[in-house]
Amino acid sequence: MEMDKKGLKGFKIFILILLVFSLLFLNKNTRNKIMALFNSFMNSEKTLKLKYTIKDISDVESVSFYDGNVIKWNTNRVSFLNPDGSIILEKEFNFFNPSIYYGDKYIYVFDRETGDIYAFDSKGNTVKRYQLNKEIYNIKESSENLIVHIKSSDGEVVEVLDKGKVLIGNYIYEGKNVLTYNANDEGTRSLVAILDLNEEALKSQVDIYGINNERINTLDFKEEIVIYLDFTHNGDIIVLTDKNLYFISNGKVMWKKQFDLIKDIYLEKDKINVLYSTYLEIIDFSGRTEKKLNLIEEYNKMVPFGDYLLLYGNSNMLFIKEGKEVLKSTENINKVFASKNEVLVLSDEDIKIYEFTNR
Repeated sequence: MEMDKKGLKGFKIFILILLVFSLLFLNKNTRNKIMALFNSFMNSEKTLKLKYTIKDISDVESVSFYDGNVIKWNTNRVSFLNPDGSIILEKEFNFFNPSIYYGDKYIYVFDRETGDIYAFDSKGNTVKRYQLNKEIYNIKESSENLIVHIKSSDGEVVEVLDKGKVLIGNYIYEGKNVLTYNANDEGTRSLVAILDLNEEALKSQVDIYGINNERINTLDFKEEIVIYLDFTHNGDIIVLTDKNLYFISNGKVMWKKQFDLIKDIYLEKDKINVLYSTYLEIIDFSGRTEKKLNLIEEYNKMVPFGDYLLLYGNSNMLFIKEGKEVLKSTENINKVFASKNEVLVLSDEDIKIYEFTNR
C-alpha cells in the first residue's frame, strides 16, 4: 500500500529528528555523506505536467513567453495571449519593413525603414516609443538601455540610448562590418565587435568604450570571429569567438579556453556555461572548470529557468541544477521558452505549455 501525503510528511519529520540526534555522534566526513543522502531523499522528483495546448499556429511567424503570457507575431500584428490561447490584446501596425525583437524586459516591435520602435510589457501595454526617423538594421536591449544598429552605404553605426531615450553612445565605423555589441547595465561602458577584412588575414576587433564615446581599449582576435560579448557583474568582459572563450579584465586577457563546435553560451553572476559539441562545461571566472557534463542526447541551446538551466535540441530537453541532471524529456521542438515555473515548447504542429512541478 502506498503511503499517503500526511503519512509521508510525518515519516520525513521522524527521519529528520533521528538524523539530528545521529549527527551529534558522527565525524565530519560521515556527516557530510549522510546529509547529501538526506537531501536527495527529501527533495521531491520533478516532472513536466502539460497544462495547455494551442493547436492553431498557422499564423505564427515567431513566438515568445513572458510572465506566463504567450507573445505571437505575424508580419504586422503582435498578439498577447493567455496561456490557454485566449487573446489579451492584439496590435496591428502599418510598418513598411516590420520586425520584432524579444528583450529580457520588453517586447519591441519596430519598422526598420523609419526607425519607429514600440516597447511593450507582457500584457501589451506600451512602455516606451522611440521615433528615430532613420533606417535601422537591428536593435538590442541591454538592461534599461536600447542599442540600435544602423547600416548604410558609408558604413555602420552603433547607438546606445538610455532609459530616458537620451543618446549616450555613438560609435561610427566606415568600411567595417559590425558583428555584435553590448553595454553594461548603467550604460557607462559599451562593447562593439567588428570584422576587419582590410588586412590579408581575417581579424575580429573588440572596441571598449567609456562615457562621451571615449574608446578605452581595442583588442584584436586574429583569424577568429567574435560571436558573443558581455560584461560580468563586476565589470570584467567575456568574449566568445568561433574558437575560444576569453576572460578580460582591465583591458587584458586573463585566460582563454578553446572549444570545438560551440553552440551556445549563458553567463551567470559568477560562472559561465558553454554548450559545445556533446558537452556542457561550467567555468568560474578564474578559468577553472567546475563541472563538465558529457551529454548523450543532442542539445543546441540553453535557457535560464530560475535555479535551473534548460538545454534543448530538436527532440530533447534537459533540466540541470548546480551541474546535475534533474529531468529529461522527449518532445518535437523548434524552440523552447521559460517563464516562472512554466515551459513553452514550440513545434511545427502546436504550442505546448508545461508546468515544472513536483511529481
